Amino acid sequence: GNTYHTSIGQFGFQISSLELVRAVSALANGGELVTPHLTLDSSGSKVYPKEKIEGIKPEHMQIVREGMRQCVINPVHGTCKVLAVPGVSVAAKSGTAELGVTKQQVNSWISGFFPYENPKYAFVIMMERANVKNPYGATFVMKGTLNYMVANTPEYIK
Repeated sequence: GNTYHTSIGQFGFQISSLELVRAVSALANGGELVTPHLTLDSSGSKVYPKEKIEGIKPEHMQIVREGMRQCVINPVHGTCKVLAVPGVSVAAKSGTAELGVTKQQVNSWISGFFPYENPKYAFVIMMERANVKNPYGATFVMKGTLNYMVANTPEYIK
């Protein structure tokens, strides 16, 4: 039973937001795991060190990317459909976890990338220990961010 729960991100599965955004960006860019630090080369240009993820077939990564896009655009089954913001194509995966014996608190997160067709940005938003009756979670925070970007900084989403 624990193997099943771990495979869907429950039980003993633990990951930091930084580890998750690195994994999502590797899915988005075809398997290059970007190390989060910035250096300059001899000409003063920014350099982002990368290492290639081995052992995952490109077609399998594409299936995951397509599933993340369907999470946003599928009007019936998409758990991320609130991110179907006109003007930007997003791929995402959401998650929640009830906390405590009485399940009165919840952790909410959303991760993803955009634009789907030519990914430039990966994101993770985590909201911890919210009241379980709070109707707004991390997905709604990301929707607000995307709406702001479409209206005020469209150069980042094209």
